[in-house]
Amino acid sequence: MSNVKELARLMLDGLLQLAVENARERPDLSDRYASMAMRLSERTRVRLSKDWKHLICGSCGSFIYPGIGSRVRVVQRRAPHVVVTCLRCGCMKRYAIGKTPTSTEDKSPTSEY
Repeated sequence: MSNVKELARLMLDGLLQLAVENARERPDLSDRYASMAMRLSERTRVRLSKDWKHLICGSCGSFIYPGIGSRVRVVQRRAPHVVVTCLRCGCMKRYAIGKTPTSTEDKSPTSEY
């Protein structure tokens, strides 16, 4: 069973690497590679890594390479975050930047005697 998942991970990485290489010259081919990778991921139940998942639009499924298929903006309002807008469907994704969340430690006051 693990051989299938390892093979699927290798194929996913290969497909998405091809999508990155063809993003500028052949965006239609990049979209096809991204859709094939998503379908393979769903069928084999192998999750995409965050790095790859950020490059696929959740709404229309197109490959959103920064500057080619998407617009990337840094917004300073409230908590600083990055907004990635798909140029095909207009869907926006927001990713927080800055401090990482702190661990949930016991913050009760301790008495020092």
